Amino acid sequence: MSYNQLKWFILLIPTITVGAWEYIRHEYLLPYISMDLGNWLTPVIVLFVTFTLLTRFFSKLEQMQEELRIERAKKAVLEEREKIAEELHDGLAQSLFLLSIKVRQLDKIEVSEENEELFGRLRENIHDIHDYVRLGINNLKTPIEDPDVSWKDRLQQLIHEFETDSGMEIERVIEVEESLLKTKEQSELLACLHESFVNIQKHAEASVVNIQIKISPDKKYLMIKDNGRGFTEADLNKSGSFGLKMMVQRCQRINWNMDFKRENGETIVTLSRR
Repeated sequence: MSYNQLKWFILLIPTITVGAWEYIRHEYLLPYISMDLGNWLTPVIVLFVTFTLLTRFFSKLEQMQEELRIERAKKAVLEEREKIAEELHDGLAQSLFLLSIKVRQLDKIEVSEENEELFGRLRENIHDIHDYVRLGINNLKTPIEDPDVSWKDRLQQLIHEFETDSGMEIERVIEVEESLLKTKEQSELLACLHESFVNIQKHAEASVVNIQIKISPDKKYLMIKDNGRGFTEADLNKSGSFGLKMMVQRCQRINWNMDFKRENGETIVTLSRR
């Protein structure tokens, strides 16, 4: 039933009810009930019909209005996100791109070995910052997540995208009870997993990736293993290690821990509930 049909039903039903009652009363019930009793019964019948029929229509109308309000709110948020993304692209992203070009021009200048290492780290940092800005822009342009799509489906989609981009097949064991994760936890864990994939693809030089995810009343953890060259505690403190620092901060925001270790030539990153 459409919105306009609901409005017409709400407007016409009380009128039709009164008309039908008056017709029946005068044509068939006049010998049995008095005028005063009939007059008293009229509002009672209208009230009964209103509660039995119109309350359902009102509930449906309120539901449609709420859905419309949510849709408008999503549209407004998406428009604002796109506006911010455009400002980032036209401002910060372009400036970083130009800065990277300027830094490349320094390659033509003869400098000491110490300064050459400094320029190398500067180029790498600018490149990483540029990648994260582009990632932020893409995330801002991405439509708001559909509540009908489960977290596990979004997880599988993220894994599939990594496999497509990297050409590697991920070994996975996923056992998830989504109701045990808050919405914030779901969002931050997906972001951490995405960041792990970026690090593996860009820096680890891995050929095998394994993921284990367990969300149950007894255990809540997400573990990523790869056979790449790994990273150390000192890497977290490097000025260019934005991705690792972001993962630590995301875990802290949802009261999770991030631990990592090297074992049998593998890097193992574990996110677990405190």
